[in-house]
This record gives sequence, C-alpha cells and structure tokens, in this order.
Amino acid sequence: MIRQWSRRSLSSLTRLQRGGLPRSSGGSLRRATAVRSLATAASSSSWSNRQQLDQTLLSRRHPVLPPTSSAGAAVRGLSTAAPEEYEPPPPPFNKLMAANRGEIATRIMRAGTELGCSTVGIYSHEDRFTQHRYKADQAFELSSDKSPVAAYLDIDTIVKVCVQNGVQAVHPGYGFLSENAGFAKKLEEAGVKFVGPTVDNLNTFGDKTSAKELAIKANVPIITGSDSAFSTPSEAEAWISDPANPITYPVIVKAAMGGGGRGIRIVPTANDMESMFRLASNEALNAFGDGRCFVEKYVDQPRHIEVQCLGDGTGNVIHLYDRDCSVQ
Repeated sequence: MIRQWSRRSLSSLTRLQRGGLPRSSGGSLRRATAVRSLATAASSSSWSNRQQLDQTLLSRRHPVLPPTSSAGAAVRGLSTAAPEEYEPPPPPFNKLMAANRGEIATRIMRAGTELGCSTVGIYSHEDRFTQHRYKADQAFELSSDKSPVAAYLDIDTIVKVCVQNGVQAVHPGYGFLSENAGFAKKLEEAGVKFVGPTVDNLNTFGDKTSAKELAIKANVPIITGSDSAFSTPSEAEAWISDPANPITYPVIVKAAMGGGGRGIRIVPTANDMESMFRLASNEALNAFGDGRCFVEKYVDQPRHIEVQCLGDGTGNVIHLYDRDCSVQ
C-alpha cells in the first residue's frame, strides 16, 4: 500500500504543479506552498486512509476564499461553507490478480489501483526483475521448474496462490490463459471471480471449431475448412486428401485455441504439411497449452474485419462497431 500512496501523491503533486490552484498575483507562491504542504502531509504517517487524502486534494484544487479577501469579494455568490465530504465508491474487489506479465499486467494493476483494489502479480523466475512484479502490491514467483512460458500456464499453481492469499478476482489479460475455459472453471470452483467471459462463452468461442459451428447455425458464411481440430500432421493430410472434403492446397493451419495470430502457418503444398503443422502446433502449445490445429482454405491478402462485443455480466451487451484489423 505504501507504493500505491506514493504513486497517488506524485500524480496529485504533478496536477498541482500544472496549475491546479486559481491564478492570482501571488499564484506561483500559493501553488508552491500548496505543493510543499501536500508533500509534507503525504509523507506523514497520519495519512493512512484514502478519504483524508482525497478530501485534502479536493480542497487544494477548489479552495474556499474568505469573503473579506479581495479575491473573495470579486467572486459573487461563492459559498463559504466547507466542501462536501468526498465518498469514493467501494472497490469492486479487495484484491485483484493480474495473471499475466509485462505491459498488460502493468495496465491491469494500474486500473486496479485506480479502483481501490489491492493488486497481486505473478512472475516466472526469468521475470523476477521485470516491471510488472514491482508494480503490484504483492507478487508471487511461479514454479521455477517450468519454462518461462509454461509457468504462466500453470493453472493449479495460480489458483493455489489465489486461495492462499485471499485473491477475490483474476484478470487474465490477453494470451496465456485468457481464453482457457478450464482456468475459468477452476477459479469459479475456488470462489474466485474470473474477470472475463463466462465458462460457457469460453467453451463456445475459445475453441475456434466450436465457434465455427455456432456461425454455421447462425447462417454466417465461413471459409471452407475442417469441422474439428487435429493433433498430428497425418490427420490433417488425411482429411485434405479425402475426396469428400472440397479443399485443395494451399491451406492454412490454425491453432484451435487462443488467438492473436499465434499458432498459424501457411501450407503451400502437401510436402510442407509436416513442418508447417509442427511449427503451428508447437507455438500454440507453448502459448495456450493446447497444440491442436484445424485446417482452412488459404485466402491470399484477405481483409481482417472484427466486431468486438462488450457485456457487463448482467445481460447487457453492446458491440463496438467494426474495425479493419488488416493493418495489425
């Protein structure tokens, strides 16, 4: 919590230095005095709760001038009553974990701090000196017996850290376990909130083959491809070679789970299937913990259009219109 208050205090000082107080003939002196007094107060042990800090910041930014002063007389109708006491909303969770690393984990922790949540980070042994470890109020090292990526895919260890340390919610970020229904399910069973889609939604959309089935039921046009995922290159080759399947090379193999362009390879000919499938499968396994891939007809220079949806968990869902992701 000490780090949290220091970040808040520095941010407040910056706002004051940029002109948070009204300008007057002695404005510079008054601002400097306010900054010094706030710095002194923020470093005092008596500043231990947020309400006192927020109330002082409010009074510094909106001071009440006495009616006898020249500035007070110039402002007609200015109230001399004490400012209303500011009541910050309660945090949605007391303790929030960012189950990710790097920049995305840092962003999650920043959002959690702004909402009043205590933040928890996890890190692999190789990430012990990275920023996201030190941005958290608490941070726990994952298994050093696993590879740097596999450590962040260790569902049992992450859930155990949550249970043992009173974590109420987990934000998965993107990649890693963000679309893993098994992870969300285990958190749910442990009484920890998964900040993301429901388990049912993850089962439907996390697996691309299941998502294609739903698209077919909704009469949405899809690219010709396999209805199920394959574990080996030979399975994929056998499906392409079957005359009942109207598909020819070049094809593309895609990871059944995950997203973000990971686990995708173009297969120009049958001779390339073995190597390309292995590359895609290994990348998917390392990134998402599942190496299965499905096959689709390769489309040269396509336009990648997305429509993102946002729901609040209570039945209210909106879409954020379409965007052209081809430039990514």
